[in-house]
Amino acid sequence: AKAQIEVPLAGLAKPLTVQLRAPAEPQATQLESAAPLFVLSDIEGNLEALLQLLRAGKVVDDELRWTFGAGRVVYVGDLFDRGLNVTECLWLFYELESRARAAGGDLHFLLGNHEVMNLTGDLRYVRRKYHENAELLGASLVELYSRDTVLGQWLRTRNVALRIGDELFVHGGVSPTVAQAKVRLDELNRTLREALLSDTGDRPNAKLPSLAAGSPDGLIWYRGYFRKPTLTGTELENVLGSFGVARVVVGHTVVENIGFQHGGRVLAVDVHHAGGTSQAALRENGKWIRLSASGERTEL
Repeated sequence: AKAQIEVPLAGLAKPLTVQLRAPAEPQATQLESAAPLFVLSDIEGNLEALLQLLRAGKVVDDELRWTFGAGRVVYVGDLFDRGLNVTECLWLFYELESRARAAGGDLHFLLGNHEVMNLTGDLRYVRRKYHENAELLGASLVELYSRDTVLGQWLRTRNVALRIGDELFVHGGVSPTVAQAKVRLDELNRTLREALLSDTGDRPNAKLPSLAAGSPDGLIWYRGYFRKPTLTGTELENVLGSFGVARVVVGHTVVENIGFQHGGRVLAVDVHHAGGTSQAALRENGKWIRLSASGERTEL
């Protein structure tokens, strides 16, 4: 029989049954765009918001069965550190990936800066609860997410950038620095994965590929679409042109509501879930829709 674990989820009568599987392989960097998309980011351990949005988008039913068919979920990074249910959210994403694939869909969990920090021993933002949990288990947080653990291995094989059709999904954004480097997306994904899997001591941040994970211009840290110095229209055209895409979809920097910026060339999806504004983005039949946790839909 396959190994499985039961993960209790607050508000659910029954625990989530997670089927453990063979070590994960890296996902593709580039996909066709036909399937419906459900996109969200920066849940930061807020299980209640995550479940509300997945149900509102008809991605799962009340029993957490996959109901999105051949659709794809794209999570644009940042689950660690702040909320109360980081571990439960991780196991939910891990299990939903399997349920999605069984139904002909998929789930793409992209790495944000908080994932990379936790995987490289940079724990400065970690909520005290998670250190205490680790102590109860007789381990450190670094050990709980080492490459020898199921979740640690799974996270280290995730991508930092994903292209679907003519849209590029990345946690922070593509900076002019990254665009000018003329590095292919699959190379950026591969080099970050290799860095995360390598033996480079406790704090290998300086050795991580800076285009993917370096601050402030790396893919997981960049804020120049929203904060000064904001990139110019010409710079944004060059960014999009360098990867042959029409739009970048990003999290990382909080906006009041999910929506287009820079004349539709940037879709910002990070909202303040913990502050009561919980939204996801849906793309159906070529149209983008803002979805609230209550199920309200607004075409963008």
